[in-house]
Amino acid sequence: LHEQVRGPMLHSCMCLLDLSGIAPACFRQLCHQAITSSATLADETCFYEGEACTKMRFVQAGKLRYYSSKDASDTICVPHMHLSEAVLWIKWEYCGTLVALEDSTILELAEEDCAKVIANHDVAYQHCAQYMKKFLHFLNHVDELSDILPDIPEKSSEWVFEDKSHFVFVSHFKQEAGTEATLITESMTLMIGEDPSHPRFDLPVPVFIDSETLSDMKKLRLHVRRSDNLVLLLTPGVLFRPWCLVEIAVAVKSGLTVVPVEIQRPGSVFRYPDEAYYQGLRSGKALSDEAELILSREGLTMEEVEDSMRQVFQLIALPYSPHKSNNVRQAEVQDILNRCVPCP
Repeated sequence: LHEQVRGPMLHSCMCLLDLSGIAPACFRQLCHQAITSSATLADETCFYEGEACTKMRFVQAGKLRYYSSKDASDTICVPHMHLSEAVLWIKWEYCGTLVALEDSTILELAEEDCAKVIANHDVAYQHCAQYMKKFLHFLNHVDELSDILPDIPEKSSEWVFEDKSHFVFVSHFKQEAGTEATLITESMTLMIGEDPSHPRFDLPVPVFIDSETLSDMKKLRLHVRRSDNLVLLLTPGVLFRPWCLVEIAVAVKSGLTVVPVEIQRPGSVFRYPDEAYYQGLRSGKALSDEAELILSREGLTMEEVEDSMRQVFQLIALPYSPHKSNNVRQAEVQDILNRCVPCP
């Protein structure tokens, strides 16, 4: 129960998100034993600039204001944001002050409790040791120290030394392209498996299809980051599905090669995004309230989603024609596979 309630908040931290996938027992223990919940009243100060820090904090509910004497602008902290991650890795002092704007709930992860739990799990300990080295390198290169850090590069070659799990991640809207996604996945898997010279020949799951292999949506971002490529199946409703938009944004941010593939069949026409669509994103008219809430919970702004899609749709889409002959389909899948490349 603690993991279900607290886990989504902890996923805002890349290291903890990774742990939920590679060391789930450790992550569950962190949620149960190392996390405490603190209620903060409106106008109450959570910490002051210059004080010694012993806890990382996650906003679970409410709204708070973070400000610093070194920065004229304030940051409004809302659920799914975290502060003071650096305390997990080094001795840390608060770089600013945090005040509640309304009654709020904060999850607190004490540095000592976190270290005790991780020390009991070998895989988690090794991962955190690697992560800490890269985190400190990143921290030494930020323009201004803060309890709220800018986005950390998600590309594995620039950040965590983690093995790739998949050569291709197939992103699609299941109701519109479930069959096509399965056919493409099976064909690509066979092609890679029959080619011992392929750089990802030894992967147990070279092609990952989210609707079949992924039972826990909380791990979606992790699977995208651990892929070399994202093949995006273009159907009429795909750009209105929040999880597909999350996959696109994470892929672009992580440096994956994105390969758009237009599903070409009678009666189904994909409309490429135009300025009216992007304007709808910015104004909140393009997506449902539920979709916008999911994007917000995943820490994505509409500006980030728009920027990611503009990058993707600078590329020429390849065709896939499910109604054509098997020979044509196999040739089209081979073209798609040829567009995909291993990350350096």
